[in-house]
Amino acid sequence: MTTATATTTSASFCRVEIKDEEANASFLLGKRDVLLNNYQSACDHLSKTCERIVKLSGNDTTPELAEPYFYYGQALLYLGLSEQQVFGSDIVKDTDNDENEIIEEENEEDDKPTGSTENGKGEQGEGEVDNEDDSIPDDENVNDLERAFEILECAHMIYSKMLDDYPNDSFIITRIADIHVMLADICNENGDHENALSNVLKAIELQETINEQQRYRLLAESYYKLGLIYELIGKFSEAMESFDKAIDAIHQAMKQLDGDDKESEREELKSLLPAMELKRNDAKASLADRHLIAQARKILMGTNNTTEAKTTEAPAKDITLNVRHKRPVTEIENDEEATKKVKNE
Repeated sequence: MTTATATTTSASFCRVEIKDEEANASFLLGKRDVLLNNYQSACDHLSKTCERIVKLSGNDTTPELAEPYFYYGQALLYLGLSEQQVFGSDIVKDTDNDENEIIEEENEEDDKPTGSTENGKGEQGEGEVDNEDDSIPDDENVNDLERAFEILECAHMIYSKMLDDYPNDSFIITRIADIHVMLADICNENGDHENALSNVLKAIELQETINEQQRYRLLAESYYKLGLIYELIGKFSEAMESFDKAIDAIHQAMKQLDGDDKESEREELKSLLPAMELKRNDAKASLADRHLIAQARKILMGTNNTTEAKTTEAPAKDITLNVRHKRPVTEIENDEEATKKVKNE
C-alpha cells in the first residue's frame, strides 16, 4: 500500500510526496515531459501514475493524487490545444520552480526511470481492468479537453481540502489559481465565455493574496487572459482596463528583479510588453469604432425614418406644423380659377 507524507515548514508549506517508487518514477517522467512540451508522452506517464495510486490506495481523492492530477490535466489541456493558440500561453508560464524541482528529483532517481517505465507498461493492462474510477475518464468518445476538465476538477477538489488545513499556504493557493486559469482556457475553447470569465476572476482573487515575488508574473498572465475574454464578448472598455493591469503587473515584476544576474529575466518580461500594448491598442480602436458605428446608425435612422419617428413620438405636433407651412387647398383652387379667367379674357 502506497502512503503519502506531507512536509511542512514554519510557513505552513505542505507538500505531498509519492512514496510508491513505480508511481513516482512515472510521475517524474510525465512532469518532465510537460515542461518539455511533450504532452502526449506526458499524458501516457501521468495516466499510469494516477491509475497506480488509485489502485494501491483505493481512494481517488487522496492528497497524493493532487500533483499528478494537476500535471495530467495540464498535459491534456495543451494536447487538446496543440494546434491552436492558447489564450495567454505565451505570456507567463511558471516553470522555473518546477524545473528546479525536477532537477533535484532526477538526481535522486537517476537510475530508476528506464526500469520504472518498463514496469509501467506491464501494469497498464492491469490498471485498465481493475480501475473503473470515474475521476480518470477513459471513454474513447471523450476528447482531451473534456478529460482535462474532469481531471482538473479532481485536482481542484483535493487542493481545496488541503487549503482548509493550510489556509495561508501560498503553494496551494497558487495551484488552485492555476487550475482556475486552465479551466478558463477550456471554457473559452468551448465558447463558454461566461464561465471562462468567472474562472479567471477567481484566479485573480487568489493571486492577489500571494505576497511573493511570483505574484505579479501570475497576475500578468491572468489579467491578459481576462482582457482577451472581455474582447471576445465585446466589452472593449473592460478589456482595455485588464490589459493595462497586465502591463502594470509586468512592470512590477521587473522592478523586483534586481541585480545583474536577473537581466535575462527582465529582458524576457520586457519582451512581453509589445504584445500586451498591441492588444490594449486594438481594444481601444474597437471601442472607438463602436462609438462611430453607433453615431452613424443614429444619423441614418434619423434621416431615413424622420417622418415615422416624428409620427410615433408626437403625431399631433407634426400634423400641425405641416398644416401651418402649407396653403389651404381651397385657396390654391381659387387662385387657379382666377388665373384661367384672366387668360381667357
